[in-house]
Amino acid sequence: MSNLYGVHGGSSIYALVKAKSEQEAFNIFAKSQIDDETLREEIDSFIVNASLLEKFYRDEHGHFHDDYTGEYPERIQRMKEEDRENYVENHIEKNVRKFWESTPEHAETYIKELKKSWEEGNYHPSFSEYFYVETIKLIINEGNWYEDFAIVKIDMLEHDYQIIYKD
Repeated sequence: MSNLYGVHGGSSIYALVKAKSEQEAFNIFAKSQIDDETLREEIDSFIVNASLLEKFYRDEHGHFHDDYTGEYPERIQRMKEEDRENYVENHIEKNVRKFWESTPEHAETYIKELKKSWEEGNYHPSFSEYFYVETIKLIINEGNWYEDFAIVKIDMLEHDYQIIYKD
């Protein structure tokens, strides 16, 4: 039996989803967001300071991109070029694998597409629908995409009203 779920992300979005469970509602909602240009750009662009890649472009000491100079921070600049490239690449891969730890095949896909973009320059990745759905769910669950994101089951059987969201 299907239920209605209210999906809200603060003032950004409110949707009704017909699904059998909250998890299915989340999957349906995430799938509906694949064509959102801003969200798609977040995933598809490999820009170190303005995309999903920014999340992975770091080590335990901080980000590899200095906001003021656009260069590597001093701790990274001191390394030999080959060591620096290996260090940065290894940390990116480690962070990517941690982000997609529940779906390791997506981590490997992202790494493969990222490396192609490094080789080819103006490269547009090719991700599956399943990759996008799972990645969108991870981005939303982090809490940085929509403010106050929640999925609420709509149950009007015992009451004449239901508050979905109250600030």
